[in-house]
Amino acid sequence: MVNSNVHPGVALIGLGNMGSGLAEALLSAGVSLTVWNRTSQKCGPLAEQGATVAKRPVDAAANSQVTIVCVTDHDAFVEIVHNEAVANALESKDLIQLGVVTAEQSQQTGNWAGSRNIGYLEGSILGLPDNVKNATALLVCSGSKSLFDRYVDLLSIFGSAQLVSEVVGSAYNFDKVYYSFPYAVLQGFIQGAALAHASGFSIDAYTGIVLKRLPVVMDKLRRIGDRIGDRNHDGDQASIAIWADGYAKSLDLCRSLGVDDTLPTALMNNFDTAADAGYGDREISAIFEVLLPKLSTKPGSPIGG
Repeated sequence: MVNSNVHPGVALIGLGNMGSGLAEALLSAGVSLTVWNRTSQKCGPLAEQGATVAKRPVDAAANSQVTIVCVTDHDAFVEIVHNEAVANALESKDLIQLGVVTAEQSQQTGNWAGSRNIGYLEGSILGLPDNVKNATALLVCSGSKSLFDRYVDLLSIFGSAQLVSEVVGSAYNFDKVYYSFPYAVLQGFIQGAALAHASGFSIDAYTGIVLKRLPVVMDKLRRIGDRIGDRNHDGDQASIAIWADGYAKSLDLCRSLGVDDTLPTALMNNFDTAADAGYGDREISAIFEVLLPKLSTKPGSPIGG
């Protein structure tokens, strides 16, 4: 349970799937919560759980020390929050943006909040509504460290919270950096499932093997991350040439079975590009070098090193 002396009142504006998940998590943690939503019917179940329902956004902001906003887009945020009444209610208080905005839009809001003496913290939720409810989401945040420190325990109700930068807008960019990984992993898994099905294998058997291999994959990710961080791709495990040969055979099977090969063809292109750039005898982490913005590079001479 959150100490009510630390967070005497929290307002939550926006009760879509994610906003409702946030509200349920806050109420379960014992937070004194005021909610507002454009469609008032969504407030009913939360009122039954102990939330105070505000008639207007300004009432929610006036009733709380910190206001969390989780609405569909920047236009909705501006319409609801960027007005004189709400600005006055938020003055000398704090605003946490957990909605869908771009870095530029978040910066605009940060400037607006700063001009009105409103503390502003941006957060991007890595996870789904169920993750928020089960405290397994990760919130990457940007804004002042002092403001983040003030609300880290509140944000940790949803899982864990991490400040990635004090530059407003950075949380949005970090979100997109991170999601390049799970999007590729999930689509890679689905691609494998299609290939397994076309080959006559059980999807359950395929899924089971993938899950059993996850600890090995996690260890490999740590080692690859270390190599990329050091910009040192020497090693004695498997060269890019070895990886490429194995993946080429997988791609051949995909094509022979008539499974869509868009994704594996793109991945094969990375192996070929790295080999053509002279990294064929290096570890797979060397693909990193050919994905970077195109500058003059030589194998073994890290860019910007």
